[in-house]
Amino acid sequence: MLYTTSLSSRAAGQTLASLREFAAQQGWAVAHEVYDLAPLRIPARLRTGWCTAMRLLAMGQVTGLVAPAEREVAGTHAEQTALREWLLGLPAFAAYPHTTRHTTLPTSDMPAGAPEPDRSAPVDREWSQSYVMHPASLRRLRCEARTRLTLLRWPGDITTAIEVLSRLLHDTVTHAQPADGAPRRVTLRLAVTEDEELVIDVQDPRPGIPVGSAAPAGETWRDLVHARLLGAKVDHFLSEDACFRTVRAVLLPGEVSL
Repeated sequence: MLYTTSLSSRAAGQTLASLREFAAQQGWAVAHEVYDLAPLRIPARLRTGWCTAMRLLAMGQVTGLVAPAEREVAGTHAEQTALREWLLGLPAFAAYPHTTRHTTLPTSDMPAGAPEPDRSAPVDREWSQSYVMHPASLRRLRCEARTRLTLLRWPGDITTAIEVLSRLLHDTVTHAQPADGAPRRVTLRLAVTEDEELVIDVQDPRPGIPVGSAAPAGETWRDLVHARLLGAKVDHFLSEDACFRTVRAVLLPGEVSL
């Protein structure tokens, strides 16, 4: 069974579609899809959709729960403990794609020494993953980023965000291949702040670049200009050891285009 809660039916539908895709990747059959139109501050026990979900689980009509994150159902530590104990007692499993992916990431995904520029608000939720630097990776990156942005519940224009991401990735994946042909990896990070700003980080290995030469040039510069024209605030910086370059774009939630 899939479950989510949102302030709009459209956003809920997008989240359920991403959860459906996640379940299919795991080989799970989806019997029911349930959602609530309510903010997270409304306790789950007061939501009609969640009450229906609990009834389906208790009756054994479904054997598991898939939701973007555990906090969509249980906001406090005590509530989360109670939820886990209740599911174990049924028994039923639970999967949270956003939470699971985020908490199991190895710390090596974002190499040590990379500075963290100031943000206007703390990060509320995030996801990151590394990929082999190859032109064939672009399509996979775009598809996975679209799914992850939905699961992260960013309320902005996802189509624009994907286009900005593509501009950031283009030079890194297409033109930054190492001369020796050895495989290297690019790290993509998506983060949503408490103010619902979207932070897109693309980090790639650039050993030997002087510290004062972080700024991309040529075709990359045109890509970054295009990203700015799409409404992104774009910046770039090197790690302290000058071995990694990060290009960052920040997007405001704005209005979703139809």
